[in-house]
Amino acid sequence: MGGLRKLMPVTFVTYAIGMMALAGVPPLSGFWSKDEILHMAALWDPSKWPLLLGLCGAFLTAFYMTRQMWYVFFGENRAGATPMSTEAQGDEPGHEVHHPVHESPPVLTMPLAILAGCTVILGCFGTPAWPWFHSYLSGHGAPRTLAPVEIGTLLVMLLSASIAVAGIALAWSLYFRKGPRQAGDPDPLERWRPEWFAVLREKFYIDELYEISVVRFNAWAARTARWLDERVWDTVVQVVSVLVIGLSWLNRLIDEYLVNPGFDQGCGGLRNGARWLSFWQNGQVQRYLRVIALGLVIFGILLIWGGRR
Repeated sequence: MGGLRKLMPVTFVTYAIGMMALAGVPPLSGFWSKDEILHMAALWDPSKWPLLLGLCGAFLTAFYMTRQMWYVFFGENRAGATPMSTEAQGDEPGHEVHHPVHESPPVLTMPLAILAGCTVILGCFGTPAWPWFHSYLSGHGAPRTLAPVEIGTLLVMLLSASIAVAGIALAWSLYFRKGPRQAGDPDPLERWRPEWFAVLREKFYIDELYEISVVRFNAWAARTARWLDERVWDTVVQVVSVLVIGLSWLNRLIDEYLVNPGFDQGCGGLRNGARWLSFWQNGQVQRYLRVIALGLVIFGILLIWGGRR
């Protein structure tokens, strides 16, 4: 990048407003939101560490936002682009399509302009000297008139603004006077403290720490889960399935060759007995009389036979 303020002027102006608001330049809206945080931290009695950390964060924000403005919009374009030049973008292998470097269309610049305007306008309502908007957002009604500002609030505002100006001034002195002119030029911070810059460039080695801790643990857990699945749980499932199949075959054998024959024979005996009982007790009186007659004859024969003896 570099030098895009000449190629994209609308984007440059709107981005500059957003940069100054984020850096905490008064009277933009970002200054009042940051000032409110610092004011509450200053009023916190248990410790002043939140205030000191907030001031360090405000200073670093102003510094790196100014550094970003230099790299993106100021200096010379490190890709060699000018308002009338073109940059090559390969859409297909072996084929290059050239697109001119130009400002974004209104569908992008208009929202940027609206956001930048809101950043400026809302800054007029954030001042503690006219607190009705703040009171309205917090649910407390307040008269729409000017109000006196406390000395403590003024001191915090002055300190906040001084921190923002200091961060911008330091970045300006480092980059606008000593900034890299070519794409391969080292950063001024890298020339000053290469070991510190290496730590910052590597993002405090958070990615490496994440790689050797979370990623490796996740890979180990995945390998362990795969080993358990293939060697332990799969074996257990196969053993259980074999046992279930064996028990099912044993149950089938017992059912077919022990339970069924015994049950069938028992049922057959009951059925035959019931058939004989039904033969003697079928409700026909003639058969009952025949049986009685036959019984009397047999009884008489037995008596006669016994009387002779």
